[in-house]
Amino acid sequence: MNHDSVRPTPPAVFAVTIVPFAAAIGYVSIAAPFWLKSQGVSLAVIGAISATTMTPHAIKFLWAPLVDIGSYRKVWFVGMTLACAALLGALALVPDLARHLGLFTAVATAAQVAGTTACVAADGLMAATTRLEDKGKAGGWRMAGNVGGTGVLGALALWVASRASVPAAGAVMAAVTAASAFAALLIVEPHFRDPAVERAGSFGRALWVRVRGILDDLWGTVRSRDGWTGLVICALPVGAGALTNLFSAMAVDYGASEHVVAVVSGLGGGLVGAVGSLVGGYLADHMNRRLAYALSAGITALSAVAMLAAPLTPLTYAWGTLAYNFANGIAFATLAAFILEMVGHSAAAATKYTLFIAIANVASNYVTALDGWGSELRGLGARGALIADAVLTFAGIGVLLGMVALTRRSGSGAAASG
Repeated sequence: MNHDSVRPTPPAVFAVTIVPFAAAIGYVSIAAPFWLKSQGVSLAVIGAISATTMTPHAIKFLWAPLVDIGSYRKVWFVGMTLACAALLGALALVPDLARHLGLFTAVATAAQVAGTTACVAADGLMAATTRLEDKGKAGGWRMAGNVGGTGVLGALALWVASRASVPAAGAVMAAVTAASAFAALLIVEPHFRDPAVERAGSFGRALWVRVRGILDDLWGTVRSRDGWTGLVICALPVGAGALTNLFSAMAVDYGASEHVVAVVSGLGGGLVGAVGSLVGGYLADHMNRRLAYALSAGITALSAVAMLAAPLTPLTYAWGTLAYNFANGIAFATLAAFILEMVGHSAAAATKYTLFIAIANVASNYVTALDGWGSELRGLGARGALIADAVLTFAGIGVLLGMVALTRRSGSGAAASG
């Protein structure tokens, strides 16, 4: 299978293509919970709604192969971006949220499906249209848009609602999301040609040949040395950044006010994380990308250690949270870069990228749970969570470095025997 030579996409474009994904998450996980709580909905119910609406992010790899069928990723991106915009606008029109929780949950989940599918298409385009030497920059811009965009857009929705209305906030979010579809104009999608498809004849047989080609490409990557070691690395507690899910809950131990939490865990954390992502992208293009990921994880763990050694004060909470978010941005970008390197320019680009990212999300989930368990150990509270996060991260780095050594030895051995 081959594709026509195309103009590479400027890496910064992928900070815009992630907007539907970031807008959907920011609206549902930052703005909507505030509105629901203000209407008397309990935290337990809000938590259940959040878990339900975020389910598409855990299972999006199931429909990712559909996006890889043919050279229609730009069509998928534009279509799902506009669908996400429409759903976010509709979400803000749900009357009396507290009395229509089922309707709100259904529309919010649909918005996440659209946002994640637009993201799958954009990731496939990123893998297929960026040069090898720009994988780090592309990953950095993509994660900057993700980390920064989620916080900024969630804060934007709250700000507009506080000064106008919730429907006005929905209209603004819908407009911003729809506008991001214009990024497709800056991308020249490669057109894959498969002689087997051209010989297939009927539409049904041609479709099956395409699907089989995508699955064969996926399997070929997964069973390769770089592929299976990459899966192991993604599953490790290396750059999980799990404390970002717990910082707001840890604020009480540090005596941090609601205002401090809003600044450093919300908007400030998002912006600092975006800058970290750009730094990570630069690092990933100037050194071995797996080693760059290990380095970023080390910085993340050291941030937790520094916070652990400092007194439990609001000042510690502020600089510690910002430092951790900055390091986590570096980790996210270097992770994206080494995944892009493995995925390459292939027919199954979106499917492969989505699979590796899904495994990394599983790691983030179990590390968050273990960090929470650490906080309960001997009543250590926030310090226990910090200890658990640092220990797990350093352990993951050790295994990652072992994987790097394994691939290097295997690669040198293959070269010698050839």
